[in-house]
Amino acid sequence: MSIKERISQYLKYKGISDYRFEKDLGLSKGYWNKAKNPSYEILIRICGIYTDISPEWLLTGEGEMLRPATISTRDNLNISGGNKGNIRQGDVNNNISISLPEKGTQKIIDPDGTVTIENTSSGVQNNLNEIDMLNQRIQYLERIVSGHEATIKSLETTIKSKDDLICILRGSLDKQD
Repeated sequence: MSIKERISQYLKYKGISDYRFEKDLGLSKGYWNKAKNPSYEILIRICGIYTDISPEWLLTGEGEMLRPATISTRDNLNISGGNKGNIRQGDVNNNISISLPEKGTQKIIDPDGTVTIENTSSGVQNNLNEIDMLNQRIQYLERIVSGHEATIKSLETTIKSKDDLICILRGSLDKQD
């Protein structure tokens, strides 16, 4: 099977028309029907746009058509809740249903379809501890600022009383002249 035939097989599997394929790759209309085998540049574009296609399969025909870690909506994935879930292949209707994890957990879906639940509450606890430390630092800095504000008010009062004293002294000097 040629590279062009493998690409056509992939397009048929994915339900992509020749027109859409040409448009995705920026090729002129009718290019695909006239082409013998795509150039290196076209192959690079294909792998860049259709990231689920296996480059090894595309070039050599060996291995699987799709990369193993690729999850396609074409496979009608159903991921159910609970501590373990599974992915099963069914009729093609482009639906994916995924249940959300409980608060403080995350679901990790492995390429084989198994679902692992991980507890993330330790990360939350670390964040809470950091927030507590930052709140304590804020309170400490507020006390320092408050102390400086009291000092500034005291200085303002002292300066005002000195200014008043200077005015009184000037007034008495003016009276003596």
